[in-house]
Amino acid sequence: MANPATPIGKELRKLRVEKDERLLDMAAKVQKSAAFVSAIETGAKTPPTGFEELVIKAYGLVGDVAARLREAATASRKSFTVTPNNALGRDTVALLARQINSLSDDQLRDIRSVLSKREE
Repeated sequence: MANPATPIGKELRKLRVEKDERLLDMAAKVQKSAAFVSAIETGAKTPPTGFEELVIKAYGLVGDVAARLREAATASRKSFTVTPNNALGRDTVALLARQINSLSDDQLRDIRSVLSKREE
């Protein structure tokens, strides 16, 4: 068996081991195929948007455990789909996407700080 190659893979495997479950058990709980869950766990497939919420709901995860799974899913994604609900949001996301790789670490930290305050 391959070792998990991504943060989400590590969290999924840890959850399965803690629950003494097989891959087939987890797949049944999240209503996905075992091959699909295996591909996420090994890093062969990027977790699609919402996958972590299926796991959180299926296992009744809350608090830090749920937050860790969400962070792991985000860290494991190579791309994101953003669907702003208005023109200003669309323009802002497009500007950020065009500039993201040219921003300094300080600038990125500033943006993250502003956005993190919205989640509190």
